[in-house]
Amino acid sequence: MAGIEAALGRAQRTGDLLGLLFLDLDGFKAVNDSLGHRAGDEVLRAVADRLRRAVRVGDLVARLGGDEFVVLLESLPREADAVQLAHRLVRTVGEPVQLSGAVQAAVGVSIGVAIGQDGSTDPDRLLHEADTAAYRAKRAGRGRVEVFDDALRTELDLRADLERDLRHAIDADELVLHYQPVVDLSSGAVQGYEALVRWQRPGHGLVPPLEFIPVAEESSLICELDAWVLHRATAQMAAWGHHDRTVSVNVSGRHVSDPRIVDDVRSALARSGLSPAQLALEITETVVIEDLRAPHHLRQLRELGVAVTLDDFGTGYHSLASLRDLPVDTLKIDRSFLDTGTRSSRALLELMITAAHAFDLPVVAEGVETPDQVAALRAMRCESAQGFHLGRPLTVSQVEALAAGPGQERSSRGSAPAPAAAG
Repeated sequence: MAGIEAALGRAQRTGDLLGLLFLDLDGFKAVNDSLGHRAGDEVLRAVADRLRRAVRVGDLVARLGGDEFVVLLESLPREADAVQLAHRLVRTVGEPVQLSGAVQAAVGVSIGVAIGQDGSTDPDRLLHEADTAAYRAKRAGRGRVEVFDDALRTELDLRADLERDLRHAIDADELVLHYQPVVDLSSGAVQGYEALVRWQRPGHGLVPPLEFIPVAEESSLICELDAWVLHRATAQMAAWGHHDRTVSVNVSGRHVSDPRIVDDVRSALARSGLSPAQLALEITETVVIEDLRAPHHLRQLRELGVAVTLDDFGTGYHSLASLRDLPVDTLKIDRSFLDTGTRSSRALLELMITAAHAFDLPVVAEGVETPDQVAALRAMRCESAQGFHLGRPLTVSQVEALAAGPGQERSSRGSAPAPAAAG
């Protein structure tokens, strides 16, 4: 950071253009996982050497940490020169790396380019702009170069506003939870709910979770948001007094990897008085794979008596055989596997359910939208399901209204006739 600050000071005196390239390696984790960390270190040294040989004398190459590098370019004749160099680095870094033991490894790189002039921006801002452009490059397909432009600047400003307002919404208790029923397929009875967070943002209306959850994920806010949902969902379930039902809460990978997850769950249970057996935490496959701390924390949570559900099963990296090693209690099959219209898709769905049962793991199917899907899941002995056909996300008052009417949460066809909730 000191190097960027000094370069900006020089640019302010000379009026020269300054370029900052943010490089994020593609496929580096696969090298570490398949060949080991020693091979990963060799790849990092090779990449650093290639970068130094590709830039001009006087340009700065630095590793930020992990698989991220920056290249600082001073006295640029044109912005296009930084972009051209970035494209050249994509090709250079992408060439195979010869490792010791006659082994080759290959990684790619996504690069974000930010331009400063006259020292008119600060180092943190310039680095953030280059990082944002690199993120867009990675999101667009990797192995790409993206320049931080006015469109990205507007997007960044809007995200900053969103993050600020979301922080206030958490502190001011402005968020609400809706509860989607989870149905026992053998009886058609509601056995629990998945808690889904909603944000009625003042002046903007209802903000879809897909817009604010990623913003929270990229900041420290996601742990605060998760903790808020945990406290609110457990308190609500305890207030309902349904001792035979559970509430499921989605927990981010960032939160599961943080030791505070255990304290947050323990605190929510203690304050609400809810039995640990009534709480399930939903995590994704990538959480267990990408951070070695996550499985340890999940085992601690299970020791508390809390269940762990592997969400979106089938969309991640685990093989069916690896299920025996995962610290989970239930599998939730992703909606993309519920297409039972073809013989092959039906066979795949049945294989996933059978594999889960082989390891004594019950299955929840999500995204159920038709009676045919319910019938198929029952025939495959899938225990539970949720989806619009069985019940849309409900407000607290809607859940209470259904519970007050005898027989309203059960259907002879396995379809709970729940009213739709906004959002």
